[in-house]
Amino acid sequence: MAKLACARKRQPWRMVWPLVALCAPLLAGADAAAQDDGDAAETAAARALAVEGIKLADAGHCDDAIEKLAKAEKLHHAPVVLGRLGECQILQGKLVEGTETLRKVLREPLAPDAPAVVVRARERASAVFERSKLRIAGLNITVKGPHGSSEVAVSVDGQPMNSALLDAERPTDPGEHLVEASAPGFTSAAARVSVAPGERQSLVLTLEPDPRARAAAAATASEPAPAAAENPGLFTRVSPLAEPGAEPPSSSAPPAELDLTKAYIAWGAGGAAVIAGSVFGLLAFQGKSDLDKQCPQNVCPDSSADKLSSARTDSTVATVLMAVGGAGIALGTVFYFTAGPREESAPATAEHRPEDGLRARAWIGLGGVGIDGRF
Repeated sequence: MAKLACARKRQPWRMVWPLVALCAPLLAGADAAAQDDGDAAETAAARALAVEGIKLADAGHCDDAIEKLAKAEKLHHAPVVLGRLGECQILQGKLVEGTETLRKVLREPLAPDAPAVVVRARERASAVFERSKLRIAGLNITVKGPHGSSEVAVSVDGQPMNSALLDAERPTDPGEHLVEASAPGFTSAAARVSVAPGERQSLVLTLEPDPRARAAAAATASEPAPAAAENPGLFTRVSPLAEPGAEPPSSSAPPAELDLTKAYIAWGAGGAAVIAGSVFGLLAFQGKSDLDKQCPQNVCPDSSADKLSSARTDSTVATVLMAVGGAGIALGTVFYFTAGPREESAPATAEHRPEDGLRARAWIGLGGVGIDGRF
């Protein structure tokens, strides 16, 4: 009698509670072997929730029963409870979720000595599953516009959808659904679609380029480059460190003009030496040509002694001048990159006084040339 009572549905309310009470031991005993080591409090709570959930389901209140049955299944698994949960989900219009719940019941191996209540729960789940899976609809969603589907975000009824389901049939509950799509740099798109039980539909959403995003990108590209002071280059001059206690220079003051006098003097002296060395080099070359004519086989007469001495002197002077010219040019380059502010634009200090200027004098003499002075 207890088993027959458990199989009935929608009994008058005065009969529901006694019937559920008779079914409760069967629900708890369906998996009693697995509960030997379980927590007694959780098992008792799961049993109470299962009884309440089944009572609500038998009374036609699946919206309230789902919460009770889901909590009972989370605390302690029982095929009877899981099967009734799947049935209520299907009755609430959640065919995809409900059939997946029933699949879990059907995938469980059935022991040869399984209680009759578990066998009946499996048979009931199989019958409901076979009827319900044919009613599941299919929706194929395609989004056009962006190049890659990885950039597209799609949601169905506010729930995010995996982008891997784009351009593939997505199992969908019958009824009306709101599909939304978006992507960076594109305007969003949305559409409502209604699918009947077992129907297959396709939906195409087109995303247009967002002019505001394009304008923002153009504005970012046209922004000026950072100032040179924020990104110092390889040859950026570094100002001398200020003395302790000195106030930092005002950012609004114009930059001090550099004193390049030493560089110009050194370059001028070096250039003059190079020119003079070139002249003496030509004289030495001319003298050698004349001696080649007067001294066959490198043997010179006594009358060529003065010309030979002059040619040697010109050659020596040319060599020295070219060396001095190269040194002057190199020294001028060093002065250029280490130049400080002009004396009139910088205050006179003990280390830099107006009288401490460049003192230089170029000289050329017989058999020698050079620059002397104080820097």
